[in-house]
Amino acid sequence: MKSWLYASSFKNRIWLSFVLFVSASVTIAGVTSYYAASRILENKAMALSQSMINKSAQALEEKLRKVRTSVSTFTMSEPFNRLTDIVRNGASLSSYERFELNTSLQNAIYQMKLIEPAIAAVLVHSPIGEFYVEADKRIAGAALDEGMTELVSRTRTPVWIESHEDPYFAGKAKVLTLLSRPVSSSVYDGIYVMANVKEEYLRSYLLDNIGDDSGEIILLDAQGDPVIDHDTPLEALAMQAEFQSKLAADRDHFEIRYQGGSYLVNYARISFPDNWMVVNVQSIGELRKEIHLIQWITAGTVVLFVLLAAFLSKKMTLLLLRPLIKLQNLMKRAEQNDLTVRYESAYKDEFAQVGQRFNRMLEEIGTLIHDVKLAETNKRKAEIKALQSQIDPHFLYNTLNTILWKSEVGEHEDVREMIVSLSLLFRLGLNNGKELTTVRQEIDHVTQYLRLQQQCYEDVFDFTVIVPNDDMLSRPILKLLLQPLVENSILHGFKDAVGNGSLRIEVGASATHLELIVEDNGKGFDAAAVMRELTVGPSRSGGYALRNVYNRLLLYYGNDARMTMESEPFERTAIKLFLPLETGIDRHE
Repeated sequence: MKSWLYASSFKNRIWLSFVLFVSASVTIAGVTSYYAASRILENKAMALSQSMINKSAQALEEKLRKVRTSVSTFTMSEPFNRLTDIVRNGASLSSYERFELNTSLQNAIYQMKLIEPAIAAVLVHSPIGEFYVEADKRIAGAALDEGMTELVSRTRTPVWIESHEDPYFAGKAKVLTLLSRPVSSSVYDGIYVMANVKEEYLRSYLLDNIGDDSGEIILLDAQGDPVIDHDTPLEALAMQAEFQSKLAADRDHFEIRYQGGSYLVNYARISFPDNWMVVNVQSIGELRKEIHLIQWITAGTVVLFVLLAAFLSKKMTLLLLRPLIKLQNLMKRAEQNDLTVRYESAYKDEFAQVGQRFNRMLEEIGTLIHDVKLAETNKRKAEIKALQSQIDPHFLYNTLNTILWKSEVGEHEDVREMIVSLSLLFRLGLNNGKELTTVRQEIDHVTQYLRLQQQCYEDVFDFTVIVPNDDMLSRPILKLLLQPLVENSILHGFKDAVGNGSLRIEVGASATHLELIVEDNGKGFDAAAVMRELTVGPSRSGGYALRNVYNRLLLYYGNDARMTMESEPFERTAIKLFLPLETGIDRHE
């Protein structure tokens, strides 16, 4: 693949890049949109399912409370109170009184069933007999469960019995039973009220509140056992320990895997009956069917745009590269030493600009390459030497050693001044990384340097700075022009001197040039010989500071700048720099 890419033409690479870019962009956008939409829909489905299961649990709780309320209301009715009074007092009943009591209780039970249609049958068990609606067809010989009656008597609270076949009335319908004692009973009187609630009614009631297409509904009691028969294979899932361990909160949702499938479980706890749980189990795969259309639309869009990109990009590539092909042919002719070729185009685009520069390149290519290489080489060398000569290691060592010595002998004012001067020297010398500075900053820089040298070489020399016109201070010049010159005066001019050294720095100007003069009364040198060495080439005898300044002047100012030297030993040695006032040196910044 890599070798083919290197061997293929630019046209093919442009075409391939365009196709890959469009394909990747459309694919990423499509996949991102699909997953964003799927997550939004899933989250909304989860929230909707949880909302529906919460409402369903609330509705179921209200329904079961209504059943309980209906039974409680019945136990406070006038016929039922007559029954409890008779049982409590141990009174005997005549046939007519028994018939009248039975009729009144049947009417009350019938009214209760009309008010609450979830109730299938009601059985009142008492020591003087059982009472129920005769139409419900009581099965003879079916006695109440003694364990349940004992539990009700002991806790004095109603007991719900999970789904079972009705053993007391004909039809063997699936019912839930509410077994309770009268609220008016103060002592055990053997009276129980059993209300059978239709299982199918509760199941339909739950499904009506949650919808037929919202998965399976499972109703669990406080122990995690099913309250009604659900006729669903997912009931086995609800019996698993992992499943029931997740039913910790009052209402929440979670995902679980079962038999290779993933399921979303929403649940809500109801307070009556105590800690029953309404659970909704939905297949996540079924939930995601609604976003399959988005998936197919996304895939189709990606394929369509990839095909369009492959078809159209080839033609667009040929159209866009036509000027480049023309320029390529001209370059082939120029490669064969035909430098008379010229690029012509009616357009003003980037290719036309490249063609015009190609034309100029053919005219100047020889001299331009030579000049650029030479200029860059000289510039780099001069910059390296400038950096090397900014701070002489011996100067820094002597300065720090002097600071240490003065601090030890208690000359703290001198130490403070030297530290301030050294700090300013570094700051002005760095100049924020810029090559250009101003006359003012250059004077400040060399002044700090001289103050430090005076502390290191006490009573060796004095210096003065003369700037007759403040307007000159804002003139831009190259940095580090004066410091190498005064360093040369101190290290060579005042070498072995005992005192009376004098150093003068003066800034002047003519109509065309800015003049920088460094003058001392040191031992001097052969000005003609030194100047000859600077102009001819490198010297083995030293003079790096002067050579560095001279080369940098030529590099940045060209022939418009010059350096002159005059020397009379122990009388006057002067180095003068003449910098053009009008120059284009700012292009180097």
